[in-house]
Amino acid sequence: MSRVSLRLAVVLSLFLLTAVPALALSGGPPTDNDDGDAVAKVGCTCHNNGAPSGTVLIKVSGVPHAYDVDISYTLTLEMADSGGNTLGGFLMTTEGAGTFSWDAAEMIRPEKDSGEDKTATSTTAGISHSEPVDGATWTFTWTAPSSDLGDVTFWMAGNMVDGAGAPDDQDMWNTLSFVINSPSETSAAANQSTRVISVGDYSLFEEHDDAAALEQAEQDALSKVVMAGGITWFFTSLVALIIGGVVQKEILERRLDTGPDHLDKQLAYPEGLRRGLLAIGLALLGLHWMASDAGAYLWTTALFCSAWAAYGVYRTILAARTAPTPKDMM
Repeated sequence: MSRVSLRLAVVLSLFLLTAVPALALSGGPPTDNDDGDAVAKVGCTCHNNGAPSGTVLIKVSGVPHAYDVDISYTLTLEMADSGGNTLGGFLMTTEGAGTFSWDAAEMIRPEKDSGEDKTATSTTAGISHSEPVDGATWTFTWTAPSSDLGDVTFWMAGNMVDGAGAPDDQDMWNTLSFVINSPSETSAAANQSTRVISVGDYSLFEEHDDAAALEQAEQDALSKVVMAGGITWFFTSLVALIIGGVVQKEILERRLDTGPDHLDKQLAYPEGLRRGLLAIGLALLGLHWMASDAGAYLWTTALFCSAWAAYGVYRTILAARTAPTPKDMM
């Protein structure tokens, strides 16, 4: 081999050595790094001298608190770097729990070492970027397992690179993990609410409230108001009907000269005493609850029952004063 050919071979070899990492990672990072560790868990250690960076923000929105079996959830992954890098890539996995799917227009592919066709639009393996994306935003769907597998953990690593063509100190990365609870651990209502999971430099994104979460919170607040107001109006109406019925009865008795049946005084005294003591006891209990800031439903109920017992004393007195009829004498 001539000296020129040898030099050319050396230069070409050096070029390939520097280009291969960039070419390899442009189609998504490998499942494991050179040490055999899962990249989604330990991060993109070939960048930034192997150190993670808090300048990289990773945000996943639309994450449910818990999953229902066979239900699909739309997730949006956003990344940014306060250091100025705009090209981003990622690797996400649930280690086989559920199925990822996405639109063909998204720069997403099955995990590189899954052995699946890189043009596929769904996979039970992990997912990664197919090409570094300027703006670093991806939307995809995660369909929950067809049976309750317990809590599902999502692992992901994301990097924001300078586009120089090879891993260097200017390429920043970060990791994120979160758990979606199993159906058995959370109520069905909670399963419908979603949240935003993020890590890194939060100042990079403006606060965007999750529309679904806001709607759920508004509905919860409204239901509490309706329940509280409904109960209040129900008992207010009930008390008004009772008082109205009592007043109407009193008016009719006076107009028609009717009244309570005669009650012998030997029975009236103990009856009146029992009702009087009950009225006093309930009144004191209601005042005690009112003074101790107990729930309004407690002291209002006690005071109403006290008034009802006092009305019973009044009716007992009327019955004792009613003249006996021949039927009563017999």
